[in-house]
Amino acid sequence: MGDGRKPLILVVDDEDRVRQRFAGLLTQEGYEVVLANSGADALARVRDSKPDLVLLDVVMPGMDGLEVCRILKSRRESSFLPVIILTAKSDMESRVEGLKLGADDYLGKPADPRELMARIEALLRIKQLQDRISTSKRELEDSSVTDPLTGLYNDRYLKHRLLDEFKRAERYSEPLSYIAVKLDEYDDLRQKYGLDAVDEVVKDIAEILCTGIREFDVVVRSAVEQFAILLPRTHFTGSVSVATRIWEKVQRHRFLIQDSRVPVCVSMGVSFFPNKDVSSADILMNQANEALDKAREAGSNQICLYQYTTYFYRPDMTK
Repeated sequence: MGDGRKPLILVVDDEDRVRQRFAGLLTQEGYEVVLANSGADALARVRDSKPDLVLLDVVMPGMDGLEVCRILKSRRESSFLPVIILTAKSDMESRVEGLKLGADDYLGKPADPRELMARIEALLRIKQLQDRISTSKRELEDSSVTDPLTGLYNDRYLKHRLLDEFKRAERYSEPLSYIAVKLDEYDDLRQKYGLDAVDEVVKDIAEILCTGIREFDVVVRSAVEQFAILLPRTHFTGSVSVATRIWEKVQRHRFLIQDSRVPVCVSMGVSFFPNKDVSSADILMNQANEALDKAREAGSNQICLYQYTTYFYRPDMTK
């Protein structure tokens, strides 16, 4: 295939002599081969071995080839898996049904070796092209929701994810918290040290934010000097603990800027749901951003909690 390895072909047939005959032909042509003797075995081989093409007999006891084809073609995996069904030459009904179920080609049994190889090569070329297209599409989709500097998700992703999480929190009566984080001295650092230096600070802060959170929490670079942390299934007290832990880590960290270790500060705003004033995802986000603005207006380097009234605090670093 495109990565230099030999294509792997799965041969599915309940007759051992047929499997061995196909295995010999394919191995001779330079293919890797894996064998399955039933429909259930075929599905397990696809899952475990990840073949590049399936050569599938229709007539098998139990789960027949048409049912296997239907299951394979209904998979959610994005990679294209070609399927060639093998039918008796007179069995037109199975051929038609197989094609309707998504089979990519069919051959009559016994198959002519030259025709078999030609059809396999053609489908593998199509697979290679499809895989290339899928990879490019996936990379394009990733780049559209990813911040190139930090590798975090960007604001575009945040809006969609926040809406999804808010709907889930409403539906299942679960808590949801939002933390807005801003680098206080961004403009001063940029003026003093330059853009490249402050970019390194932003990347370090991104790493700190990602440390110690759960795998389903979401960290986003929402603006040049601002981040957002989305905490599903997290009550207000839990979000305060997360915010405190992050604030303390930033306080203790000394950021490397032009061979010097420099302290920097962040301000944070915290909002939460359920809350009688929060009826939408936008309100939850706006409350956190409003709390962040108030923290900065009140002197920066502190955390502001958006409750019924705003509440400011700086964690005690002497503990």
